[in-house]
Amino acid sequence: MSQKKKDFVTKEELMVERTPQELVEWFERKIQEITQQEGGLSAIRIREGYCKQLMEEIYPLKVFAFWQFCDRTDVTLQPVIGSQNYDVLIIDRAFVPPHESKLEITMALGDEYLKRLMLQKEGWSPISGCIEKTGTKNTGIKLTTHLGVRDLEEYLDKQRNLIGKALEGKLKKEYETNTSLLIIFEDATAFDETDIKEALCRFIENKLGTEQTRFLHFYLIGSSERIKYKWTPNQAS
Repeated sequence: MSQKKKDFVTKEELMVERTPQELVEWFERKIQEITQQEGGLSAIRIREGYCKQLMEEIYPLKVFAFWQFCDRTDVTLQPVIGSQNYDVLIIDRAFVPPHESKLEITMALGDEYLKRLMLQKEGWSPISGCIEKTGTKNTGIKLTTHLGVRDLEEYLDKQRNLIGKALEGKLKKEYETNTSLLIIFEDATAFDETDIKEALCRFIENKLGTEQTRFLHFYLIGSSERIKYKWTPNQAS
């Protein structure tokens, strides 16, 4: 009889309504709590159970929340785990009545899973280069690294491709007019963040400028928090 896997974080914990500061503090405490337990670090790396939502939805959300709202106490964010067409309900009580908006979160991280898997299996993972996976769980998985410093254009081409695919997938769906989109991408690179931001901002503005979208705002956040960008129709920041 197989042993039930431990729940390091629950759905109910994830869905608590919090202010930006409360969200940041809770996330940091939770990560520390999980990684101090046996099997916790592995659960985070391989996205076991609700650790998947913790890292793929709550982590980007806490970065977004503090970036956009800082220490405001009249704004709360409530993650919604399920199959609905948004991931977060945002309530701004500076308005009367309170203003509600929604946020959809998606990832454009490419082989990030293989990097996490290699970190778990080998104890290290390359920042640059790529990882090739062969085999299966039954035959045995083998990870091979192809190291090398990519040039800036190669890196940007990869990010534009990943972000473009993430955008296309979301633009095909129906969303309410008060919904914004957040995409998280890989910015753990030695290239200058100004060059990256300028190139990706142009790409996003050109892409969304020619597409029909009902998104209220578009946010781009780097996985290492180096780059943050907001785009709205006819206005960028």
